[in-house]
Amino acid sequence: MTMLAVGGIADPTGIVLWLVAWFVTIGLHEGGHAWVAWWLGDDTAYLLGKRSINPLRHIDFKDQKSLIYTVAMPVISTIAGFLPMGLAWVPVNPSKFRHPTRDMAITSAAGPAGNLVGAILGAAVFVLAVYLFRKTGQPGTQISDYISLSLLYEFGVRMVLLNILLGVVNLVPLPGVDGGAILYHFMNYRGRQLYDRLAPYGLMIFILVVITVGRPLLGSVMEFGVAVLEKLSNLVS
Repeated sequence: MTMLAVGGIADPTGIVLWLVAWFVTIGLHEGGHAWVAWWLGDDTAYLLGKRSINPLRHIDFKDQKSLIYTVAMPVISTIAGFLPMGLAWVPVNPSKFRHPTRDMAITSAAGPAGNLVGAILGAAVFVLAVYLFRKTGQPGTQISDYISLSLLYEFGVRMVLLNILLGVVNLVPLPGVDGGAILYHFMNYRGRQLYDRLAPYGLMIFILVVITVGRPLLGSVMEFGVAVLEKLSNLVS
């Protein structure tokens, strides 16, 4: 087992680890939105108990859409052999901000910032697992021979890859994702008019872009994540 080998996506342990990484990630991402929105004056998410990095706070168990997009879709896609794919959201009321477009852009940026935190935490777990293996592992063994270290290692890898991927995806400047709200702040009047007309179709546009040009981009992002992990592995003595 090389220092960047992980269990297959569709093996039972791999499925569980990907899903744990998914739920931790949505807690960081959506919690980031909620905390910054509250800090800037919008208490909508706070009053709903969503100013938290606890992922359970971002699943509405009474809302069928939330259960489908935030729970069922990631579970099904992971079991099918893909990465966890789903949606989660935090309600934001821009009218409560002092500077609505600026503060909405800052609140939107907080989600990808949460992904950056997730990637750093994952990298820390990964480095810890590699360090402990190199300090305590017996000659001729692999990290997969040690259950606890292997779980730490694989979870760290998944956290890094998933958070880098979701952070980049959410920064795409299209309606319906965080990057669109950030771009909106810098648009002129005509640009905002066009954006507002496209906003109801944001999810459809985003899916179309992913289908047509997204795969090479996503592949490049994953390769970058792997390269980061390899660099970290080489730095651990």
